[in-house]
Amino acid sequence: MFSSDMKNRYIKRAITDEQGVRYLVDRGLSRGIAEILSARGINADNYDDFVNDKAVFHSPFEMANMSAAVETINYVMDCGGKILIYGDYDADGLTASSILSLYFSDNGIDNDVIVPTRDEGYGLHAENVINAFRNNFYDLVITVDCGISNAEDIDKIISELGVEVIVTDHHELPETLPDCICVNPKLGYPFPYLAGAGVAWKLVEALAGRDVAAKYSDLACIGTIGDIMPMQDENRALVKLGLANMRHKSIRKLAELSNCAQEITATDVAMRLAPKINAAGRVGSPLAALSVLLGRDKTDLTKINALLSLNDKRKQILDEITAQSDAMCDPKVIAEDRLVFLYSEDWPRGLLGIVASRYKERYKVPVVVMTLDGDDYVGSARGIDTINLFDIFSCCKDCLTKFGGHKASVGFSVAKDRAEELRRRLVETLGKLDPQLFEKRICYDIELGKDGNALDILKLSERLQPMLPQDKILCRVTDSVKFANSFGKDNVHLSATLSSGLEIKGFYKYGTMAPFIRNGANVDLVCSLETDSYKHNVCGIIEDMYLCNSVCFDEFYRLNLLKNFRPNPHRFISEAEAETLLRSDSVAAVFDDYETYLDYTKRYDLEDFCTDIFFDSGLTKVAVISPTDSYDFGRFENVVYFAEENISRDLPAAKYAHVLPAREELYMLDMTRDVCVTAYSALKRKGKFDSIKNVYDKYLTGKISYGQYVVALRVLEELKLIKVADKFNVEFDNSVKRDLSESTIFRAFQNKR
Repeated sequence: MFSSDMKNRYIKRAITDEQGVRYLVDRGLSRGIAEILSARGINADNYDDFVNDKAVFHSPFEMANMSAAVETINYVMDCGGKILIYGDYDADGLTASSILSLYFSDNGIDNDVIVPTRDEGYGLHAENVINAFRNNFYDLVITVDCGISNAEDIDKIISELGVEVIVTDHHELPETLPDCICVNPKLGYPFPYLAGAGVAWKLVEALAGRDVAAKYSDLACIGTIGDIMPMQDENRALVKLGLANMRHKSIRKLAELSNCAQEITATDVAMRLAPKINAAGRVGSPLAALSVLLGRDKTDLTKINALLSLNDKRKQILDEITAQSDAMCDPKVIAEDRLVFLYSEDWPRGLLGIVASRYKERYKVPVVVMTLDGDDYVGSARGIDTINLFDIFSCCKDCLTKFGGHKASVGFSVAKDRAEELRRRLVETLGKLDPQLFEKRICYDIELGKDGNALDILKLSERLQPMLPQDKILCRVTDSVKFANSFGKDNVHLSATLSSGLEIKGFYKYGTMAPFIRNGANVDLVCSLETDSYKHNVCGIIEDMYLCNSVCFDEFYRLNLLKNFRPNPHRFISEAEAETLLRSDSVAAVFDDYETYLDYTKRYDLEDFCTDIFFDSGLTKVAVISPTDSYDFGRFENVVYFAEENISRDLPAAKYAHVLPAREELYMLDMTRDVCVTAYSALKRKGKFDSIKNVYDKYLTGKISYGQYVVALRVLEELKLIKVADKFNVEFDNSVKRDLSESTIFRAFQNKR
């Protein structure tokens, strides 16, 4: 049988521009390829540029107020004036600051850069500028990646210091603009989605031309990617230019020490470089990153290693916070609240967003993480794709000191004595939403074999570069496995070959699937495609994988039950009670094998249930077939287990149903005294061994079945004749004399023949 129950889990990406898709199809592209291109901003307006791989650059003077800014800066430069650059502490603000500082230094203009710390908070702080003037006089102040929302601070700077200010920023426009020259693409420009570093780069282009500005494009590239700007229009052109001109000596050394290839990619910047630049402001001083970014012409290993040390510190603190947070998380409460709510008195503010993102990915619900700052908690929240987090917080704004953000991310502060009220209000608001919004859904772009082939999709992906990691093309693949193996430390990774010939790899949790799928199992998965660096062939990198029922699972179903059953029956409920529980929103219906599940779909309405086989999908209404030990039942309000009368698995849940299953043969096992003696003798003979499984492979294959061996071990352990210390060692107690009939496990299987 090859069936997929992932209709509610894998969803093809919605088309938002059907007219654009039709235009691309009319150009001769397949429907599948046209949809991929349309989702990434390719349409009638820019299709010719895409076909010709044309870089889209707009004139910097199309940006509102750019001419006035250039005129003012040129006047200061011509007079040999000194310039103060005020930036921000993240990768975008730091690279924007570096672009202007290096340009001015290259042209003999004295300049300084100041950036706030994360504790001081984002934006322009007048006091920081005033303090800088106590030691120096500046003829001009230029903000980068900030300032547009700081009208009062700018008024104070101008009135107290008598200095002119130019704001360069890219953030949303406030109701009241600063009373100075403001350069922001949202005030008027053909492409309003530049990063702060992109705006700074356009200023240099306006001052000196594109050829000169190209020298600073590597920094603009890092800022654009670090701020997760859309990889379209001028951003795409600027990132391509920056990657091609990545000659900055300190950045190249940082890339080398970060295990990047010689040809640095957008993914390298997003995953390896930008996080290290951000680390300085998160757990230390952003000046540590700024000093590296200003080291364009000389590699200073001391400064680079200091930045790497801050990144290591960031990871260490994150691990500590995660350990503390894990202890605070109750999966059942999280499922009921639809919210993760974490707080501490001493977590670094700069790591709150990362922690929130981590737990959002784990639990697939909104996450709030807070730390104490004086009399208030300051916090960072992350939302899921299906809800508007800003709207959720807006419903609770009367109990907040302040908040701001957008659909996916919110920053806020709340009085310490109102933190619990905030949690309660958020839970109430989230509880009014449709439960289906919280089900884990994965969008894919194209179905391989049906809408396109792997090689064509890989070529298209390469053509679309540079792409951010979150923009990669995701393919759905429905196939069977020819070969599978686990690899890496503790065998946590998976490598497999599908019947179509496509090789796939899954990292971390997927290694546990290898034993189940290596014998021809059917799989339904979503993956991205890349070229394998060793074999130079197309390889799929698994984003998510679902196991479909396969004939080869029958023995796994049996062994999984034998390893986890308890002979004492659970509390049984009637079929009517079971039917009521199955209609609840948060319920797992547990079966020991797929055939039993199919039998009961004729008796109960399980149409809305997705089906998990062995492994946890994270959904809240599922039919679970033969769950492994790691399956998380804590998040369910109800668990209904369809079990045999005397032999049923051990499940950590409160509510069970008992209905005799259709497949009596699943529980059949010839368990005799000779079987137990044979297993005991083999263990005793070997003493210490490679593994308990290895004892069976070496001495018992062909004598008894592996299922009999598993049950015999449990009988011997119940009678305290042995103690299984771990998978490598068994301890014997020769003083114990027991009769096998004293074992409830042995008696439970005696009649199952």
